[in-house]
Amino acid sequence: MKLSEVFSFLLSAEDQAAENVRTAKNEVERLRRKSRESFEAARRTALSDAHKRARALVESSRQRGEKEALEILNSGESGRRKITELFENNVDEIITSLTNEVAEKYAARTRKAVRKEKGSSV
Repeated sequence: MKLSEVFSFLLSAEDQAAENVRTAKNEVERLRRKSRESFEAARRTALSDAHKRARALVESSRQRGEKEALEILNSGESGRRKITELFENNVDEIITSLTNEVAEKYAARTRKAVRKEKGSSV
């Protein structure tokens, strides 16, 4: 083999190696871009799923809160009705009791005043 053939072969091998390096770099860049796109798509999907779960959780909490508020409102209304019924059913007894209590206080004051008056006139 002649030196020119060897030189030509080496130049050809160098060109082929340079082409292989360019191809490998292009492939690496393509794989890196594909990986980045795949990662970003997975991230968007995960964020979208998390957003949907959060929205569902908030909506569920809102509905439970409204239901509980309605139950409290109904319970309060029921309690108000019971108290009103009790008062209406016992109003005469309540008035009599209050009247007797006031009358007893006045009677006690009167007795005390009478005793005091008797004690000062003696």
